[in-house]
Amino acid sequence: GATFDVAMRFLHECPWERLESLREKVPDVPFQMLLRGANAVGYTNYPDNVVHKFCQQAHTSGIDIFRVFDSLNYLDNLKLGVDAAGSAGGFVEGAMSYTGNVADPTKGKYDLEYYIDLADKLVNDMG
Repeated sequence: GATFDVAMRFLHECPWERLESLREKVPDVPFQMLLRGANAVGYTNYPDNVVHKFCQQAHTSGIDIFRVFDSLNYLDNLKLGVDAAGSAGGFVEGAMSYTGNVADPTKGKYDLEYYIDLADKLVNDMG
């Protein structure tokens, strides 16, 4: 996301042309990106068709692996990113955002069981 943003705002370059140029020079190395689920590489949610088109263009321009996450682990946002990256033809890695100490039972909601349940949902619901 930051690479895309920097290319456009500060370098005044087309991020797609930059990616395509790199792909041309490095054809045999898999390229990966972080995709913020429904936020794509931005800082707000985008309509589903925008996320799908973005992933399609990213894959066409050279991205092979999409590591998809949502900063709040909101499964609907994760699912959109997983579906969009997968339908674009990319290899999808679902990821969860983690914070805290799961070994401390006083930490409330975000304990080890929370993350085990989330991982189970990522595997079984988005498989």
